[in-house]
Amino acid sequence: MSDVVAFWFICVVLGLIALPIAFAFFGRFPDAGAGTSFALGMVITGYLYFILRVAHVLPYGRGGAILAVAILAVVSSGVVGRSRRFNVTLRRSWRGIVASLCLFTVFFFLFVGYRSYLPAIAGTEQPMDLMYLNATMKSPSYPPEDPWLAGHPASYYYFGYLQGGLISQAAGVPASTGYNLTLAYTFGAAAAGIASVVFALACWAMRRARARWWAVAAGIAIAFLLFLGSLEGVFELAAAHGEYSDSAYGAFGVDFLLPCTPQQVAANDTSCYRAENTPRTSTWYPDEYFFWFRASRVIPGTITEFPAFSFILGDLHPHVMSIPLVLLALSLAAAVWRGRRQLSWEVHRQAPFFGLALALVFGALSFENAWDILTFTALLALAVVARNLRHERPGAALRNAVTFLGPVVAGAVLLYIPWYIDFRSQAGGLYPYVGAGTSPAHAFLQFGVLGSAGLLALTWARRPMAGANVRPIALAMSLVPLVPFALWLVLCQIHGNLSDAFHARTSGGWVTLALYGLSAWALSTAAVCVAWKRHAAAIVPALCAVAALLLFGTELFVVRDIFFASSPRMNTVFKLSYQAWILLAAGGAVALVMALRRARLGAPAGWLAAPVGLLACAGLVYTIVAVPNRTEGFRKTVGIDGLSALARSDPAQYALTQWVQQNVPPGDVIIESSGRHWGRDSKGNLVVTDPNVDYTDAASVSSRTGRPIPIGWYFHEIQWRGDTVANQAQFQSRQNLEDAVYTATTPAAAIAAMHEAGATFVVVGRTEQADFPGLMPKFDTFLDTVFSQDGLSVYALPQDRQVATS
Repeated sequence: MSDVVAFWFICVVLGLIALPIAFAFFGRFPDAGAGTSFALGMVITGYLYFILRVAHVLPYGRGGAILAVAILAVVSSGVVGRSRRFNVTLRRSWRGIVASLCLFTVFFFLFVGYRSYLPAIAGTEQPMDLMYLNATMKSPSYPPEDPWLAGHPASYYYFGYLQGGLISQAAGVPASTGYNLTLAYTFGAAAAGIASVVFALACWAMRRARARWWAVAAGIAIAFLLFLGSLEGVFELAAAHGEYSDSAYGAFGVDFLLPCTPQQVAANDTSCYRAENTPRTSTWYPDEYFFWFRASRVIPGTITEFPAFSFILGDLHPHVMSIPLVLLALSLAAAVWRGRRQLSWEVHRQAPFFGLALALVFGALSFENAWDILTFTALLALAVVARNLRHERPGAALRNAVTFLGPVVAGAVLLYIPWYIDFRSQAGGLYPYVGAGTSPAHAFLQFGVLGSAGLLALTWARRPMAGANVRPIALAMSLVPLVPFALWLVLCQIHGNLSDAFHARTSGGWVTLALYGLSAWALSTAAVCVAWKRHAAAIVPALCAVAALLLFGTELFVVRDIFFASSPRMNTVFKLSYQAWILLAAGGAVALVMALRRARLGAPAGWLAAPVGLLACAGLVYTIVAVPNRTEGFRKTVGIDGLSALARSDPAQYALTQWVQQNVPPGDVIIESSGRHWGRDSKGNLVVTDPNVDYTDAASVSSRTGRPIPIGWYFHEIQWRGDTVANQAQFQSRQNLEDAVYTATTPAAAIAAMHEAGATFVVVGRTEQADFPGLMPKFDTFLDTVFSQDGLSVYALPQDRQVATS
């Protein structure tokens, strides 16, 4: 418990220290940006730590992390000294500050309570996440070394791991505990962040309403972001209790939950439910192992992950850790839009701190999750242009916006140059999507709740739109869906698959495309019309319009990557729909509350909020039934250290890991199995019997300790660095080098392989025993045995020793 409190305390300290900086940007927010201060403090401190470690200014270890926090405190005190409104803002917003602190604390400890029932860092890609967290904490030099590719710097967007590692070090918490607590920080900071921005949006949009309406909007936004799930969860619950209809399940595209017919069983059909057990569950919730995972694959050939699923699963991935930062960027865009004076180059000359801070935050988007940079930078650009249009004609507004945004974009790149130098993006350009498209049923299951909530903005936007030039604006806004569609046509023609694209897309795919396009057009029209009337509510339909446009784009385009040949739209749908979920959680919550308020005032259109509210309740079913399934009814052993399960199930392997952690210097290379299984063929020759490496226990000691090895998960390194002939040759050579140590027929051959790898230690744990059954040399005859327990060992190269002669 002391680790949990220490981690929470450092997070709170960072948030409080960053408050004066938040005040400088969010003065028009009711809480003065207090809810964003946790993410703001984390970003600034993380950047200071990163750049000063690269410059060899900060020391390695806990001292450097604490110094980075101290530097933020100095910067913040300087902001207080220069601010003439700090005390006024503090007095005005103290209730919001207390509320934000309470929100963060409640949701932080709520997630700690949940995660304590399943703290183990195992399965899926969690070993990879722990490896990167350890890399940021244990690497003696910066940029940090990739522990799964000794001698090479990390090539990934690892800023989220760096921040989690920074807090873990400052709090004196091991990485295995910091992993789970970083997830808890993300959960708490996301709750505080979306509450802050949505409370502000609701305040601006419903200026005459009482504050309780704004608070309701903030609460709904938290529920939408962190607890709402796919409507597929309702069908899972019903099917588990034997309540299903062939026609209904078929209509909603979840017929995979229907029991297999005898013919399907005979044909070994996997598209149905093989009901070996009747009934399917023995509890009120579905108890089928990992049933909730299916909701993240609702649209065939894609990943349809959403925040509630992410937190239930517990992978510490960049798209999850970036949620507080994305909300910070969204808040900055909203604050920029609400500002009074026009923005141009002159602002940078008079207030350079403002542009520098924008560059720092928006540059961090790429470093933390590269997929976010384009979407939220575009959102900032829209906010700048919209603000300038309040003061000048379109031509001048665009020109001044460019002169303002140019230095911000340049600064966002320059500030993070040390990371860009080592980063290798696998994005291979924009391509047209040629396929069936998303069926309306699957689109409804995934975005029916949030999409309907966002469209409620159209019910109350009619009133402020009155008197605006609706027809010409609507005609102009038709370009919002038409331009991307025209680009799709051009790209299809360029790649020679225009005819194929039209024939491949099903009628359902065209319907979904049309619905997304019409939604983007209607919402953008409403946003411009409301902005034309200088109404502050314009930002709500604008956010929903951007989300609809993202979903529209996923039906037309794919970003070419490593999965292009097998699942071309997988990552594009995954990452862009995740962004759309966040935007709709914010905009849809305000739209829903405004519609509810209009219904209370007697407006007929406002009653559309009732069915949307019922849909939202149905969307919450997913999380309600998934959480007890994941925790096995909250019956698991409680803990928060990610290696505690290993300590209980395999004490010898845990002891081996701890020995490496405590005795192998950071940066020293160790040898463990590449993960390939070896055996002998019929002629007695050594052969690889199973080449699979990824998603196994391979490289687990490196993952748990941060000590580098020649090669870890092969395909993940390909994903990070590119599927080139040179990389394939290098990585396979490293696999052969690692395995050569365990298959050596002479001591000289094993030692030569260790020298070539630059390694001084050899691990013989459970993985090695399984991968090389009866094949390993007797290491204890020519290497020093430095650890041994229950048949598991660590060996070291013999060191030259001085022998006394007198």
